[in-house]
Amino acid sequence: MTTHTIIKDDLSVTIDAEAAIIATMDLAANVHAIQWYGSTGEVEYNDDTPNLTLSNMDDYAVIIAAAQAVIDAQAVTDAAEAAAWVTEQGTYDWKRRYGSLEGTGTKYGSIGEQLDQQYHDAVNGTTTWKDAIAAVKAAHPKP
Repeated sequence: MTTHTIIKDDLSVTIDAEAAIIATMDLAANVHAIQWYGSTGEVEYNDDTPNLTLSNMDDYAVIIAAAQAVIDAQAVTDAAEAAAWVTEQGTYDWKRRYGSLEGTGTKYGSIGEQLDQQYHDAVNGTTTWKDAIAAVKAAHPKP
């Protein structure tokens, strides 16, 4: 059961909880929103016009198709970004920065831990932070 929400002033369309902003929307000036609940719907107006009950969305098919195209394009972009993220996790730089997922046990501490180490090194005249960074670099040398 597909649901739709079209809000004219925002140029926004939601299809089953997936949102899109489209370039244009050809609707009457007094239309505020169009709601489709799966088998019925309504047009809501921004003046004193009573809501209009809908039995289909045929009159709004162009708007729905435009929004679906935006949603589909975003899904392709999201999938490509996710694939790139997975690929990056397998690279040398990822392992060097965050440690191997196999658990070599030698990886950079969180930013908070590193800042704390730097503070205590400055106060105590120690080199704990530099030593920790050197250990990670030694455990993961550049190829």
